Parts: sequence; C-alpha cells; structure tokens
Amino acid sequence: MPATVFRFLLSSTAEPFPRALEDAYQADLAGDKLRLFYVGSLLCVLLYTCFGFLDHVTMPSNPAGALRVRAVVVLATLANAAAVRAWPAFFLRHYTVCMGACSLAWGAGIVGIIMLSSPGDLAWSTYYAGLIIVSMALYAWTYLRPLHAGLIGAVLVGGYVLQAMFVQQMGARGEWPLLVQNTVFLMAANMIGVVPLVLRERFSRQAFLLKNALAHDLKLEEEAKRQSQHRAEHDPLTGLPNRVRFLRQLGELLDDRRSPMKVAVLFLDLDGFKPVNDRHGHAAGDQVLAIVADRIRGTVRGTDLAARLGGDEFVVAVPLADADGELVVRRMTAALHAAIGEPVDFNGQRLCVSASIGAALCARGACSAEELIHRADQHMYEAKRSRHRGAA
Repeated sequence: MPATVFRFLLSSTAEPFPRALEDAYQADLAGDKLRLFYVGSLLCVLLYTCFGFLDHVTMPSNPAGALRVRAVVVLATLANAAAVRAWPAFFLRHYTVCMGACSLAWGAGIVGIIMLSSPGDLAWSTYYAGLIIVSMALYAWTYLRPLHAGLIGAVLVGGYVLQAMFVQQMGARGEWPLLVQNTVFLMAANMIGVVPLVLRERFSRQAFLLKNALAHDLKLEEEAKRQSQHRAEHDPLTGLPNRVRFLRQLGELLDDRRSPMKVAVLFLDLDGFKPVNDRHGHAAGDQVLAIVADRIRGTVRGTDLAARLGGDEFVVAVPLADADGELVVRRMTAALHAAIGEPVDFNGQRLCVSASIGAALCARGACSAEELIHRADQHMYEAKRSRHRGAA
C-alpha cells in the first residue's frame, strides 16, 4: 500500500503548466495561501494552548516541561505569522520551504512533549495523535504539492518512530504493539490525506484553466464589441467619428450644464474634389480624404470634435469658453483653410483641393445638434457661392 501511494504521489509531481502559466497559477493562489496560513497558525495556537490545560492530567510527571515546549511553539508561531504579514512576498516565493518548516516545527513540539513524559503518563502513549492533527492540517490547509506534503508527512512519521525507539525506548521496553499501532495510525492519516490533496490540486488547476479560458473569451468578446461599436460610430476611411457619433457628442455638449456657454459648428465641403476623383480615380480621392482628415485633426484643439459626415463633407464642433468666441471661430476657419489647401502628393502628382467653410454659433440649450449643423451647412453654401462669385 505505501508503494502504491508513493507511485501515486510521483505521478502528480510533473510540472503541469508551462513556466509562465505556472507563475500565473501560483499568483492566483496567493490570497488563499496567505489566508490558510493565518487560519492554520491560529488553530495551532488555540490547540497548543487548550491541550496545555490537560497536561496536569495526561503527564503529571512533568507538566512544567510541557508548558515550556507549548510556550515556545506558540510564541514561534505568532512571531512567524507576524513575519509573514510583514513580508508576504518572501513567504509566497518560498512557500514550500516555509510551510514545510511550520509543519515540522508544530510536529516537533508534539514529539518534544512526548519525550518529556514518563512511561506511566497517559501522554506517553496518546500524544502521538497530535501528529495526526498536524498531518491533517498539512494536507487540508496548505497548497503544497502532493509529493512535498507526502515527504513532510513521512518526516513526521519517521521523527515519531525515532524518538519512540531511542528516547522512549519502546522497543527495549517490549512496547512493540503500541509502537506499531501508533506508527500505522500515523501512516494511515498521511495516506488518507494525500489522495484528496492530489485530487484538489488537479481540480484547482482545471478550474484555473477554465477561469483563464473564460476570461480570455470575455476579453475577446469585449474587444469584438468595442471594435463593432467603433466601426458603427467611425468612418472606416478616415477614422474620424461619423454623423451618428458626432450628433450624439454635439447633443451632449449642448445639453451639458458644465460645458461652455456657446458652441460653434464649422461645416466643411471640399472644392475641387470631384475633378480629383474623375481624373485620377477613387484611390486618389480616398487618399485626399484621408490626408484632409489628418490635417483637420492636426488643426483642431483637443477639446474640439471633428467628424466626417460623408462624401467630402466634414464638421468640427468648437466649444467656446470665453467672450472671444467669434475670434476663435475666425482663427480656426483660417487655419483649416490653410491646412486643407496644401497640395497632396499622389504618385508624384500634386493634387489640390480647398474647402468652403460655414460656421454657426449656438448658446447652450438654445438649439439642437441638428439645427446647429443645418445652420452651419447653410453658411457653408453661402461661403461657396461667394467664392464662386469672386472667382467669376
């Protein structure tokens, strides 16, 4: 039976995850590792303290010695808990060594108390059961790998057998049946504990993989949703917001009481764009539109809203925070004229377009987004007619 359990332990010790995934898994367990350590330490302190009240009955030959051992274990456990609280990263980085040391220290305290008892004391033959409690905590209250926990459990059993043979001298005293009985109970406790530990680790790793897969799927779904929303509200050629998004943002700006008192909308229509399309093809027209969009982005301020309504029509919403609103609009209009009027290079050819721009201002809450755009559109046509008359 022990050989079967050992083979079972060995089969569970292979590294189940690649290094990066293993690190992520261990990091995911960090909170539980700390919580279980604190719970285990608290239980150790309580049990060592409570059983101390029985020492006068179970080992009347040396209750003071047992009290000293219990005090050392309790104080060491409390100091260890305080150290882990101060340096949790160190504890988690060396989790196997730290938890192994704690378990062995708790077991050593029990073995020490047994060594201080006398053959006539009840503790002489019964306190080994404390090692069963330590073994239960080893498998139920830690995230040690099964092989590591099994080896620590074997050390606990071996430590008891050695002190029973050479300190208690149970063999020399003819107490072989008691020694064998206690040893079998300790081994059975460890064999019973290690099997659910292996299964728990397996299920824990599977749950981690499922959680990771679910988080990945949710991330992909969220990204797909974000991209879909972006495509629904942005022009695919220029990357600028489209009419739907611009209307919503402009409406929010006009309704927001925290926004400036006035908002201006500049309506831009490209002049000379149709000849570019007719003479050089749609690829040239698309490049012109994309470059014009980039120039608009580079001209407007960070607080302004720019969008492409469709075709060769663009709009810019300009929040006006001061009394010089009309001056800001004139400067913005002049800057846009200059930026858009720069030639565009297409396959070695210089393509030229310009813009007719109409502007309309509206006080906050005085008109709707559609109305403000419509007024700016009308002013744009007036500007276009004026340019045509001037050219004639």
